[in-house]
Amino acid sequence: MTSQFPRFAALPFVVIDDDVIAGTPVRCINERAAIMCAQRLLTVFGNVGSVALRRSSVSGETLDVLQTFGDVPMGSELIESSLRKNADVSIGH
Repeated sequence: MTSQFPRFAALPFVVIDDDVIAGTPVRCINERAAIMCAQRLLTVFGNVGSVALRRSSVSGETLDVLQTFGDVPMGSELIESSLRKNADVSIGH
């Protein structure tokens, strides 16, 4: 079974040892749900920021940032590398 990032998702960020790292992505059914979920993730204790994401193509690795909330590290490389760390999250298209 191959793991890929879902088409829409919300990704929380936490601070551990003065480093901001990505948490576990939450799959969402559409763009609006991803934005709403990312906004709610900011209220979870320990989360310092969150981002709503969309995969720009079904087979591509390119991600589009829909909206950010709170303290989110800038740079698509950090977000994409964070998603690779969470590759064990199952998806569905």
